[in-house]
Amino acid sequence: MSSSTHWNSMEETALINFLVEHRAEAGDNGNFKKSVFERAATHIAPLLTKGPPKQCRSLQNKWAAFRKTYRTVCAIREVSGWTWSDTTGASISSEMSSTWDDYVAKHPDAKPFRNKAWVHFDKVASLMPSHSVSANVFHPLATQATQDLEDNTAAPAPTQQDTPEDDSSSDNEEDALAAPVSTGKRTREPTTPAPAAKRVRASAGVSALQEVAASVARFGDVLAAALAPPPVLVNPTPRHRLDAIAAARKHETWLHRFQLLALIDIFRTDVTACDVYLSLLDDDELRVEWVASQINLPNPISSFV
Repeated sequence: MSSSTHWNSMEETALINFLVEHRAEAGDNGNFKKSVFERAATHIAPLLTKGPPKQCRSLQNKWAAFRKTYRTVCAIREVSGWTWSDTTGASISSEMSSTWDDYVAKHPDAKPFRNKAWVHFDKVASLMPSHSVSANVFHPLATQATQDLEDNTAAPAPTQQDTPEDDSSSDNEEDALAAPVSTGKRTREPTTPAPAAKRVRASAGVSALQEVAASVARFGDVLAAALAPPPVLVNPTPRHRLDAIAAARKHETWLHRFQLLALIDIFRTDVTACDVYLSLLDDDELRVEWVASQINLPNPISSFV
């Protein structure tokens, strides 16, 4: 994303909500195809307030930036001694300032979250792939055990007792097939059954390696279950509408009744408008301007507030 590209909070929220609604089209790595971003660009175009219309590449770069911010916040949440809050971020007090300064010196991307949270964390988390530990982690003990087991079972060492019996059995069978029949008498089938093939026992070393490999695999499964992130639940669309309508009734007291009804009707038909409105609750001036633009009120709107 070029430095001249400007994103407002409404565009960012609309982009994330669009990707959440189309999460089924995401790949295993949590990324989306170009066609998804092209549709998203059309979706957020009406929210543009500055600069040229955003193209597909700009949205791809923005999503990459969101993923980077998500990993930054995850790292902060894992720091021992800090308490993450969805309101105050890392919640760094004056007593912890030196520790925070040392951390930011090594991780500059963490700087904005000293005492401020990231409003998009939960929704971006719902789009990130879950990381499997046991399936892709390199286990040196398990690898060595498997290799040694293959080496031992692929070419078992002959014993003094097994080798002569195998050789003599083979020679006798060849002699019997090659010998001509000397009489016309019927030959009897031998009454003694042929000895069954001997089973090769695994040595004590191979058995031990098998047990080690199984133990390491079980440990990997337990570790994967322990480290798997909990599922993130996103509020359903009806809840978004109810929250937006309740907030409008509380904050937009400057509207006439028929104007408030017009705004509620917009929320009823457009869930994206609900999300944008809820994201602007912390900025009264911008929210009022946005509401006025949605219900076609004249500008400036100071006379309505």
